[in-house]
Amino acid sequence: MTLKTFYLSFDGSPNPPATDRLLNCLATYGIQATFFMEGRRLETEADCARRVQAAGHDIGNHSYNHPEFDKISIQECIREVAFTQAIIHKELGFFPTLLRPPAGLLTKEVEETFLALGFDIVLWSYSVRDWEGPDAQSVANRIISQAVPGAIIALHDKTEWLIEILDIIVPQLKSEGFQFRKISESEKKGVIQFG
Repeated sequence: MTLKTFYLSFDGSPNPPATDRLLNCLATYGIQATFFMEGRRLETEADCARRVQAAGHDIGNHSYNHPEFDKISIQECIREVAFTQAIIHKELGFFPTLLRPPAGLLTKEVEETFLALGFDIVLWSYSVRDWEGPDAQSVANRIISQAVPGAIIALHDKTEWLIEILDIIVPQLKSEGFQFRKISESEKKGVIQFG
């Protein structure tokens, strides 16, 4: 039987107290996820990032200021990522290899540059636009109705109905045989976009 994996990922961390509520929720369900962190948030919320790390979740780079990488120069893209790499290394002690470009936007040059630098670029399988709501059930329906083995979903820990969404989708997807994994546990490399 093929393993039905499902990858939860969260952008915009660390963002307490929302990130901490999310960590508690994930711990309750006993599942691991991937957090893409912004350098500017890490500078002031490193303790929260350490709590994510201590809980065993993946941590990836989500740039410093969250600019759209298809609208700035390649040099600026490199600076955004390198600055965040340095902050993550200083605060958490490692250099992440997972990179999610803000809004999932990138040019061929950006893609080739960061692949050559050894990053895996993580996109998502389908957009759920969790911040648009209009409520948890609506977002949960969008996730569940499109769920396929190997899907990556991008959510945001500051979305007000996030915990409600997880309380709907996690039991439902588990009942359908899905198992939640961190993206680092996938064997896929390069540009990662399942489903």
